[in-house]
Amino acid sequence: MYFTWSDSVFAVTADGSRVWRVIEPVPRGHEGRDSASLANIGSMTAISLSPDGAQLAYSTCEYPRKAADGVSRPPTDTDYQYDISMVATAGGEPLRLTTEDTYSISDDTYDNFPAWSPDGTRIAFLHGRWTHLYVMAADGTGVRDLTPDRPGKKHLDVVNHPPQWSPDGQRLAFVARDEYREQELYVVRADGSELRRLAAAARAPVAWSPDGERLAFAHVENNAVTLVTIKADGTDVRQITTLDGWQPQYGDADPVWAWIETLAWSPTGTQILFSVNDQSPAFVVDLDTLGRTEVGIVQMDVGPIGSGEKEFQGVRAAAWSPDGAQIALVGPTLAAIVALDGGLPRGLAEAIEVDGVWRWQALNASVAVKPVDAVGCAAGVAVPDPDANPDLVTDCTTLLEVQQTLPGGAGLGWSVDRPMTEWDGLTLGGTPLRVHEVSLGHQELTRPPALDLRRPLPAALGKLTQLRSLQLIHGRFTGPIPPELTRLRSLETLDLSANQLTGPIPSDLGRLTSLRDVNLARNQLTGPIPPELWQLANLETLDLSENQLTGLILLESGQLPAVRELKLNRNQLSGPIPTELTQLTNLELLSLGGNELTGPVPPALGQLANLEYLGLGGNQLTGTIPPELGQLTGLDFLSLGPNRLTGLIPPELGQLTSLTHLELASNQLTGPIPPELGQSGSLSILYLSDNQLTGPIPRELGQIEALSVLDLSGNRLTGCIPESLAEKEQDHYNISLTSLDLPYCGPAA
Repeated sequence: MYFTWSDSVFAVTADGSRVWRVIEPVPRGHEGRDSASLANIGSMTAISLSPDGAQLAYSTCEYPRKAADGVSRPPTDTDYQYDISMVATAGGEPLRLTTEDTYSISDDTYDNFPAWSPDGTRIAFLHGRWTHLYVMAADGTGVRDLTPDRPGKKHLDVVNHPPQWSPDGQRLAFVARDEYREQELYVVRADGSELRRLAAAARAPVAWSPDGERLAFAHVENNAVTLVTIKADGTDVRQITTLDGWQPQYGDADPVWAWIETLAWSPTGTQILFSVNDQSPAFVVDLDTLGRTEVGIVQMDVGPIGSGEKEFQGVRAAAWSPDGAQIALVGPTLAAIVALDGGLPRGLAEAIEVDGVWRWQALNASVAVKPVDAVGCAAGVAVPDPDANPDLVTDCTTLLEVQQTLPGGAGLGWSVDRPMTEWDGLTLGGTPLRVHEVSLGHQELTRPPALDLRRPLPAALGKLTQLRSLQLIHGRFTGPIPPELTRLRSLETLDLSANQLTGPIPSDLGRLTSLRDVNLARNQLTGPIPPELWQLANLETLDLSENQLTGLILLESGQLPAVRELKLNRNQLSGPIPTELTQLTNLELLSLGGNELTGPVPPALGQLANLEYLGLGGNQLTGTIPPELGQLTGLDFLSLGPNRLTGLIPPELGQLTSLTHLELASNQLTGPIPPELGQSGSLSILYLSDNQLTGPIPRELGQIEALSVLDLSGNRLTGCIPESLAEKEQDHYNISLTSLDLPYCGPAA
């Protein structure tokens, strides 16, 4: 796939294994007056690939102009405008096809938007200030004006989009303005004869059907822009769909100045592809049903986790694959392919900024992994004193191998031409030196979130035998956790969170006895929690949340003695809450919500004196709320809903003076709201909704100064709303008592 970006022409292989700059701009001296802005000197715009794929025609603002008398201008009076050039796709020197000598008026030399004829023998292009349509032989000879000014006829100014050859190469279609600036659709024969106006109020671009019978174009009528098709003889106009979100030309929102980016008929002739601006996706219209489907580059999740709701990055250009089964897309910084039958786009290449310079990198380089030359790592630049640090040379080679399998790894700055101390995300240590940390956490290797990169976690990381910390967060890795990682016996921190890892958690992680922090959250891991993980005596934090883990929590006495944080929430764990949790005396955070746990809340949890966070909501717990929870004087967060808890709300919860969040909603609690809750002076959020609570609302709730969120709806409360709470309702958006259908108490109530 070939595309223009900024000032250059790039190519990327269809498998995303390689991206390269086909043509490098060659800026020239530009002192003094220029007809082109300095930023455009040497730049390239429209491109056209020859039918055999061997040549690429393009427009470039590279060559200086001569004076009208043929004498070269001095540097202070140099003029640059666009010319048509050609280069072999296999490489080589470009060939300049148009010059000021080509035309009778040397100063009227703007050449742009080349279009190769179907047989590869001719190139059509636009030329001049009042733009005419020209055609020439593929070697630049035989230039001919197809839309010359004619006595008594309207002057035509062709709109800046590539002219479109008919499939048989006999005609060219284009949109032009007359002297009144009205845009109309025209067709002309390739020899310049039979210039014919087909339709008014047309907007470029134009597309021929594969059989040459019809043309598609954008049309303005009744203050709206629509996609229409028309027979090549100007009859049988059919409206297909509206073109919402079109890009205004010249900044004018009037549909008269609508600007369409891409329009292309499918190879089968049954669908039309179009894009309107780089803020919107492209669309495919089925001509049989007139159904319209979005196609774009996935940018981010916009719905709840796992909902599959996506937002598309805007499309600057789009094209059909030769078989019509896929669509190529180029956005502001991404190139991708999407299958017509659905699925995520497959990322090919991405533009990233490194040290202030933008460059394109392949996103699927691992499909063509090349052997890494260890000689470069031993050359003395990447590794200081390689003779004294031979194992670091091995680490260097390993990381270069890993780099090829990382999506976006080319942007990390890992190179034998730079010291490893400057490589992104690395920390070296020890004597002799070794790699101690690989931390790419929160450093996006590709734009968020996932294209369908299908990249496994690099097994070669298991060769970094002195690694202390491995953090690969948001890397979009998929597949299982490679068993090779269990060789990292010095590992203290393992963070693979927010990826797409699947399969079970390797039981051999339990052999990494130095582990202190393990975070495998927000993946798609399945199966039970390996009992071996509970044997890690040095483990301080374990986060397995937001996976698909099943089975019981089989914690036994004496296990995880050092753990401070245990997060198992949002899985499919079942069975009771093990009473052995109460022996984890260092525990500060316990999150088990969003599972399928059953049985009671163990009263012995009240013995966890250091606990600050207790999340048990979203399960199927039964029984009463243990009053012993009131002993957790350091507790900041307590969530017990939704569950199936019954009985009274223990007044002892009012002893939790550090509590800021209390969630008891969606249970089967009965009885009154304890006035003692008003003693929790730090309480900011209180959810008691959807229970069976009765009696009056304690006025003490209104005396909680920090309270900003309160939900008492869905109960059987009686009496009136205390004045103190009514005042809070006026001050806080998240306190609404109107759903209670209770009167407000008077001042003396």
